[in-house]
Amino acid sequence: MARSFADLASRAKESWSGDAHQVNEAASKVFKAEVSAQEALGADLADARHGRNITQKVLSDLSGVPQSEISRIESGRANPTIETVARLAAALDKKLVLQ
Repeated sequence: MARSFADLASRAKESWSGDAHQVNEAASKVFKAEVSAQEALGADLADARHGRNITQKVLSDLSGVPQSEISRIESGRANPTIETVARLAAALDKKLVLQ
């Protein structure tokens, strides 16, 4: 019996085809890139908010975005819509630029 999820997953992967391994690797790379982008956005938002010397609550009042959502974004645990990010940027007098 597997002792951990990692052991169980490792055993399951042994039976995968080469194509399945390639799909898994590609999906893992995409997921890691998305998480990295969410964390970077959160750090940028927190930096901009701190630069204005305002609390999450004040930013919430200025933007209409719930404080709890701002907290999740800043911690990298949220996947906000472009509309939400645009509202936060406008409230912080920042320009939203997608690269």
